[in-house]
Amino acid sequence: MITSLGLGALIVLGYGFVLRHVRLPRRRTYASAVVFAGGAIAAMMNAIEMQSGYVFDTRAVFVVLSPVFGGPVAGLFVSAIVAAFRIWIGGDGVAAGVIGIAMAGAIGIGFALLGPKVQRFRSLLLLGCLSNLYVLSLLMAGFERAADLFAVIGAPLIVINTVGTVLLGSALESTRRATSYLHDVEFNADRDPLTGLHNRRALSQLEFTIEREAAAGEQKDGCVILFDIDRFKAVNDRYGHPRGDEVLKQVAKTIVTRIRRSDFAVRYGGEEIAIILLSTTVDNGFRVAEQIRTTIEKLEFTFEGQTFSITISAGVAGFAAGETRLAVALDYADRALYRAKNAGRNRTEVLDLSSKKAERSEDEALQGDSI
Repeated sequence: MITSLGLGALIVLGYGFVLRHVRLPRRRTYASAVVFAGGAIAAMMNAIEMQSGYVFDTRAVFVVLSPVFGGPVAGLFVSAIVAAFRIWIGGDGVAAGVIGIAMAGAIGIGFALLGPKVQRFRSLLLLGCLSNLYVLSLLMAGFERAADLFAVIGAPLIVINTVGTVLLGSALESTRRATSYLHDVEFNADRDPLTGLHNRRALSQLEFTIEREAAAGEQKDGCVILFDIDRFKAVNDRYGHPRGDEVLKQVAKTIVTRIRRSDFAVRYGGEEIAIILLSTTVDNGFRVAEQIRTTIEKLEFTFEGQTFSITISAGVAGFAAGETRLAVALDYADRALYRAKNAGRNRTEVLDLSSKKAERSEDEALQGDSI
């Protein structure tokens, strides 16, 4: 039975794989359930048979931990699968086995709902002790037989279940923390710390992805909108940089709430924010830019009893993956933005470069597009 606890290493590896590669919560729940159910079934295949049909193993460790680390739904799923497998094994101890699995699952689910979210030694020790209540299922065999079985296997089983729950639970908690930290690092590496928007590093990765997919025949057309807060330096000079930061964060938040999840918002530099809209025409991009611009000019900011508002200007340019590079579209959106600035600010200008004409040389572009 101690040997069967070696399955814990595989469970930890499997659980870590699920946390790293399965991002959707529902899929992660079921994937975790498969991992724990597999561990419990493997433990049952390495069981000790004390009497005809009465088998003892470490299934309770995996069953009781499954809802704690996979969620209550995962606990229900694991309990059902493991109980079904126990029925398939058969023997005189089926009823006791199924009830024991149900008890272990119920204990784990209750602990997941009512216990601490972060598992430490004390909480895992408590869970391990509670998991031993499933031994009471032996009473299904009658008091005398249950007493005989418990006299032989009871003490070792309790020790192994308790120690197994603490050791495996500690390893799983360490894996969960490490994966969470890794996700945070990956997220922050691609984010601007002030606004929470993507940064230029993430923008480079997006451009690489678009070009790679275009080379594979998955062409993605779209448009770029580049926003710039009008007279932002005056806000910083008059109200201070902390207030300017608040303005920038509120503008970023407003922009994000006006675009789709599939769109990409990036702090392009200073007070400039770019959004990349895939599968969007330039006309629709113009409408999006205008909706955001008119929403932002209605915002009000208060500082030391003074209320002020801001405006933004926007430049829009289209691109065709495989024909117009995203960097070129951003450059032309920047030129359209300068047109908006020179035309009086608080407006949107467009340069439509969704065809191969975007591949003109830099000199030709400067001659043809005055700012």
